[in-house]
Amino acid sequence: MHQLETVLLLLIFVIGLAVIARRLNLAFPILLTVGGLLISFFPGLPNVDLDSSVVLVVFLPPLLYSAAWYTNWSDFRRNLEPVIVLALGLVLATSLGIAYVASLLIPGFTLATGLLLGAVVSPSDAVAATAVMKTLAVPRKIAIILEGESLVNDATALVIFQLALVTVSTGSFSLTGSLLDFVQLAGGGIIIGLAVGYLSSWLHKCAHLEPALETVLTFVTAYLAYLAAEHLALSGVLSVVSAGLVVGHKQSRVHSPTTRMQAVAVWDFVVVLLNGLIFILIGLQLPDIVADIKGQSLGELIEVGLLISITAVAIRFVYIFLANWMSNQVHKVVHSPPLFPSRKHTTLLAYISMRGIVSLAAALSIPERLSNGSPFPDRNLIVFITFCVILFTLVGQGVFLPAFIRLLRFGQQSTDYLSRKEVRQRLSKQALSAIQTVVDKEGLTGDTVRKIIDRHRARVDELEQSDPVTVMSQHQLRQKLLLSGIQAQRTALLSLRDTQQIDVDLFHELENELDREEIQQQKVDD
Repeated sequence: MHQLETVLLLLIFVIGLAVIARRLNLAFPILLTVGGLLISFFPGLPNVDLDSSVVLVVFLPPLLYSAAWYTNWSDFRRNLEPVIVLALGLVLATSLGIAYVASLLIPGFTLATGLLLGAVVSPSDAVAATAVMKTLAVPRKIAIILEGESLVNDATALVIFQLALVTVSTGSFSLTGSLLDFVQLAGGGIIIGLAVGYLSSWLHKCAHLEPALETVLTFVTAYLAYLAAEHLALSGVLSVVSAGLVVGHKQSRVHSPTTRMQAVAVWDFVVVLLNGLIFILIGLQLPDIVADIKGQSLGELIEVGLLISITAVAIRFVYIFLANWMSNQVHKVVHSPPLFPSRKHTTLLAYISMRGIVSLAAALSIPERLSNGSPFPDRNLIVFITFCVILFTLVGQGVFLPAFIRLLRFGQQSTDYLSRKEVRQRLSKQALSAIQTVVDKEGLTGDTVRKIIDRHRARVDELEQSDPVTVMSQHQLRQKLLLSGIQAQRTALLSLRDTQQIDVDLFHELENELDREEIQQQKVDD
């Protein structure tokens, strides 16, 4: 089978998994993990020999940049204390704990190799968890903490990963030197990322590029931040995250509406594609990885993977409850808010310990050979255990997450944020005021002016109705009528094209307008 045909078939397989995930109401990463496992049993698929040195370079910059891009800076800053406690302390505790347990469980497994494994499997992945929580009554604060933790702990874990990789490769370790290296890697990476982020934002604002080129610039920013930091022997991961936070925070002011729409669509596609590819790759490599591990049967390997998974979950439970208890003791003295609002918050945060694509990419990036040409110790075993941890946490915990959330019974959640209706009221009033100001200032008159003012005034009046049921019914009626009109226009436009009465460029222009109108109507939800 030709490689191109294989790639196409596997991508179709990924699309099929996405369809199944939607039908079963499961988070897509859960099905991807299962799909990767299933691929390993398919006979006749080619062996993929992927250069480990390019895995992190290809996969991590866009994935981390995308996550940082969508992070709300205000929410992130407001919850910085719990995020740092989880993303720094928990990652370090997990890395050290797994290093110790692995050295006891696995014959010949050194503490240095165990630390490498611990760094690989320590970062949690919030994608599956937040996807599930959006459909359930879960406090928004939990999702914010999880997303912030996931963003920062990726960076923390990969810095530890780099240090552990050097330790295994050289056979030497210095605590003082490692701490200094950590500070240098992290601090330098953040500085480079901030510089690239601000430079990119300035270019977006001043260069006046076409939307397609602006979208390309977002990808250039992600890879430039990573490669520039790595070239200077700094943390490319923290550089990408920092750049993504800066550009994401400023994008509403520096990007055009068209650019934002295009960029979101392109980035969503890239993230789905990369997630699919990484799990396909592990599925294709898994048979050879297992075959190359000597001295242990498949059953013994699975047992080790299960024990490491349980260790990772247990460390998270113990650490979070201990950190929360210590925080409560401190906050009683200084009279400040606790680390987590309630025991239910603490329990759910402790339960959600799913691992994902960053762990898998890190494991696959471990070189197959040391600088002296000898095989990297236990490289394939680390990859196999990593996949086991992902399978156990993402599938095992992810499937039962909805039931666990319902068991906690969070109930109706109050929030300090304005409701959707209140925001729309303010926006509509602001729009009406601005239009009226322009009309009065320039002395505009006529039917067009009157219709625009009447339409906005009617919108304000509708939103100010006290009965939400009435507002919703009116919105649904308006939406139904507008979508019917759009569909009629689309049918007529297609007829004009099919009968060759319209230029193809004009057809695509008008079709694009109708697409935007329909998307807008489908997104409006009072």
